[in-house]
Amino acid sequence: MRLWCQALTVATLLSAQPVLAQTEGWQTYRDPDFGFSAMLPTEQFAPIAVPETQGVTLRSADGEAQINFHGGPAQDMGRDMLEERLSSGDQIRTITYRAGGDSWFVLSGYYKPEGIDEPVIFYTKVLFSLTHDSFSAFEISFPQSDKPRYEDMVEIFEDNFTRPAG
Repeated sequence: MRLWCQALTVATLLSAQPVLAQTEGWQTYRDPDFGFSAMLPTEQFAPIAVPETQGVTLRSADGEAQINFHGGPAQDMGRDMLEERLSSGDQIRTITYRAGGDSWFVLSGYYKPEGIDEPVIFYTKVLFSLTHDSFSAFEISFPQSDKPRYEDMVEIFEDNFTRPAG
């Protein structure tokens, strides 16, 4: 039953979001609401349902890592405001890397979830549309000991993630 539900979730996700291209183990996702695109690691991760969340969320087969791709309106929210909101979230404990420009920023660091001995690394990138009225974002989080496993994946996201249309 669980396998059938996962297959249905994947089929629903792929039919709802047009797929632009597919390479071995990766698929291009284009967000229907905001027009950004990203490469999804479809062999290592599976989509999961996250109620009331736009975009797509994927979880690794072992349940240890998660990737979120989403977009949203950015009216009345400049880069500094959105960066501050993300860096002051409940789980964020330490920001170890910040970078950015007029229309983008990156935050990375770690937090320590309750009941888990090992810190979790997160990496977030936000891109604003050319008109600054919307944004696209991705975040990947994984156990600190898995950093070597996910470093190359973060580079693929960086190279293929696009800003929203508009």
